[in-house]
Amino acid sequence: MSNLTRRNFLKSSLGASGALLLSSAAFAGEKEKKGKNKKSGNDPVNALEEIDDLINELEKKGRRFKTDQLDADNDTEWNRLVEYYFDRDDYSCLSVNSANLCPSMKPVSKMVDLVQDMLKKDISFPMRGELAEASLSRGLDSIKNWLGLGKQEYEADYLMALVANSTQGNNFINNGLMSSKFFNPEKDNVVVWDVNHPTNYQAWEYRKATQGWSDDSIRILRTKMFSNSVTPQELKNGVLPSDPKSEDDIIKALKQTVDKNTKIVTLSWQSNECGMLLPMERIVHELRAINKDMHIHADSAQTFGVLDLKLGDLDVDSITGSFHKWPCGPKMVGLLYMNNKSNAAERFIPSEWGYDEHIKTPEDYGFMAKDGVIDPNAKRFSYLGQQNDATLVATWMTALFHTGKLHPNVTPAKIEKRIHYLGTKTKEALFKNLPKIYPDFNEKEAYKWITTPTTDDNLRSSVFLFKCPQGVQAGNVIKNVYEKHQLAIANLKVLGHDLIRISPTFCNTASDITQVVEGTIDVIYNMQKGKLANNTIYRSYA
Repeated sequence: MSNLTRRNFLKSSLGASGALLLSSAAFAGEKEKKGKNKKSGNDPVNALEEIDDLINELEKKGRRFKTDQLDADNDTEWNRLVEYYFDRDDYSCLSVNSANLCPSMKPVSKMVDLVQDMLKKDISFPMRGELAEASLSRGLDSIKNWLGLGKQEYEADYLMALVANSTQGNNFINNGLMSSKFFNPEKDNVVVWDVNHPTNYQAWEYRKATQGWSDDSIRILRTKMFSNSVTPQELKNGVLPSDPKSEDDIIKALKQTVDKNTKIVTLSWQSNECGMLLPMERIVHELRAINKDMHIHADSAQTFGVLDLKLGDLDVDSITGSFHKWPCGPKMVGLLYMNNKSNAAERFIPSEWGYDEHIKTPEDYGFMAKDGVIDPNAKRFSYLGQQNDATLVATWMTALFHTGKLHPNVTPAKIEKRIHYLGTKTKEALFKNLPKIYPDFNEKEAYKWITTPTTDDNLRSSVFLFKCPQGVQAGNVIKNVYEKHQLAIANLKVLGHDLIRISPTFCNTASDITQVVEGTIDVIYNMQKGKLANNTIYRSYA
């Protein structure tokens, strides 16, 4: 059932009274079942034991897939994985919008439910201490391995903090420079990209406007949309085409914006607004040659859970990410990584001050408030007070999946290749269907319609944006796609352009992509013909 879930089908078939009877009977049965195994109300909850039991159970069940090698184009094996880890039969809407939000995997949801159930019974300090051990010790260690930091001698919480989302992580970066005295706005400058996420672009402009920074304190790497080349003067001004012919086009433009006074370069590793995937390893190498002490921040909202990041081998100073996007993890939790080798965390003063997961303040660790000194590690960003224990523990499950502990042969490298493969399927589907709404479309000049790079496939993953035809509003497109086809995509206003975005990840199948592209083009075609509503929604979600 695609347009009607099984649950809704039962309700509509039985009627209101029948649905109530069914739900009451189910509840009674569940209650009876729980009653048989219920512990005494005086029995303490052994959180770590129950969490370990769930992990062992899921590992054991996952062994059925041990022969699946998960080659990127093996749709049969990946479809098996998708069916096993996602409750697609319960979806009333199929999402191909990973750049915003993804469904959580079943193991993640099971862990969230388990911890929430524990917290209903026991909110004591001893119990919460066990949850802290599960999330910010064992769980963070698994995340450390997932990100290629396993050989680092530093403890996981020296290198990473679990925060609310990428937005909070980015704001720790752009809000903490002045207090730490790492950055002097009278002489230093920050380089940003005009298709960064707003929390990593406009937020910097806001700091400048409200804190009296100098005119040259923020420099902007600019994007020429729907183009594969720039003029010599545009290049001199730090402009790159949205569809570069090679990495050189990006590097040349970036180097025009940077000088010896650049203290921080902060870029979206993959832009959610133009779909470009930056060659971050080369960027870091080129920038270090100009100023070895420059802080390089890679907003990884669109690469965390997409790329095999291998941060142990990449000399980037910091990244941010969200578990609710591409990794298909829990909602309401993000990641902030700080490179301990460059003492990156010391450059930023957190804008939030509280206590950590053990109800300890910095003073408990010897960092006295009267001295104004706090942890020199990423832990300084973890003093956030009470957080959602269930989602924090569920990040552990996300890491266990991505490192093959739950599903044999899953690796970050295989996830990266699969998502790139789905991106290729998206490109092919757009090439096939765009002529229906753009009769003059041709593949050799696809950049005139698609802002995601199509000339060099190394410069994109799976974030695809294309322009909306004149007279058709993207906000109305996504509304009609949702209502007519029960599909979720996104619309964005980017540098004056009204764009549609499709962004699949490993929770999607190749047939999902065919369905969403054909459905979207069908909606636009019917809007052009006046058969579907238009000009009713003027706002963009992004």
